[in-house]
Amino acid sequence: MSGLRSQKGVASRMRSAMTWAMASAVLAALVACSPVKPPSKKAPAAPPAGILKVSSQPAPDYKTVSAVLTNRDVGDARARIGGTLQRLLVREGDTVRRGQVLAIISDQRLALEAQAGSAGTAAAEATAERARGDLRRAQFLFERGVYAQAKMDMVQAETRAAEAQLRAARAQQGALAEVNNQGRVLAPADGRVTRAAIPQGAVVMPGEVVVAIATGARVLRLEMPEGEARNLTQGAQIRIIGEDESAPPKIARVRQIYPAVENGRVTADLDASGIEAGFVGVRVRVLVPAGERTAIVVPATYIVTRYGVDYVRLWRAGGSIIEAPVQRGARIPTDAVPDGVEILSGLRTGDQIVPAEPQS
Repeated sequence: MSGLRSQKGVASRMRSAMTWAMASAVLAALVACSPVKPPSKKAPAAPPAGILKVSSQPAPDYKTVSAVLTNRDVGDARARIGGTLQRLLVREGDTVRRGQVLAIISDQRLALEAQAGSAGTAAAEATAERARGDLRRAQFLFERGVYAQAKMDMVQAETRAAEAQLRAARAQQGALAEVNNQGRVLAPADGRVTRAAIPQGAVVMPGEVVVAIATGARVLRLEMPEGEARNLTQGAQIRIIGEDESAPPKIARVRQIYPAVENGRVTADLDASGIEAGFVGVRVRVLVPAGERTAIVVPATYIVTRYGVDYVRLWRAGGSIIEAPVQRGARIPTDAVPDGVEILSGLRTGDQIVPAEPQS
């Protein structure tokens, strides 16, 4: 009886398996006969406006050099005589005119010599006056036959000698007065006093600088090694680096390149007429040309800064736009990109970037 039940169970399981196999075969046949739809493909997105393809291009190379704000010429007001600085009439920063009295130097010896010269002139004038009187009397007596010709000639010679002594005394007095007047230190040109270091009452020697005056046009004077100065040409425009990087750059023109090389360095003057008046001798950073190199330069409008990090917007072939961080370099204006900024890292040749969105 039990053997009959087990045979029936086996037969039932076999029928179930055959039914499931037949259903699977029918379902597979239906699926095979049904048409298959290909996956839908999206049309590629159109490139946005203002897209720029990044490429390496020759860019001018610059070097930061320190220039000194000064005047084209320096006029030194020197002492022409030795003595004591009696009065100093100017101080640092004053504006002076040509011929203005800056200081007075006195020498007691010269004053005494001037007094002696005056006394000598007075004595010579008295002698000449007496000789002229003798000549008048001798002439009166000579006309009446009292004096002989020899006596008349002697009186005339004495008068001429007295007149010559008077002229010599007056010339000597004028020379002594002129030497005494040389104690007045005059400004050699219009300008601004930069140094007046000798105090009143100090002893000065002939030729010593009493007051230094900066005169002439304002210039930025820079010194460069002779190997780097070969790219500097007269009339070239040099960019001045200001404290505010966002402000428009200031441009100075090369006014003169001095031909003499001193200690392996070349000196050049830049026109500083557009720079505000400041301290004479202050240092200003400028960018001078140092040849060419290959660099990635993009317009400044394609860069956005958030929390101190610079980003550019990269456009992908699928139409997506991502923001990639970059390292900003110095400004390198070129003919093609007037507001060009060098990208040191974060971009490579072939990348496509779009302008930055305006920040709210």
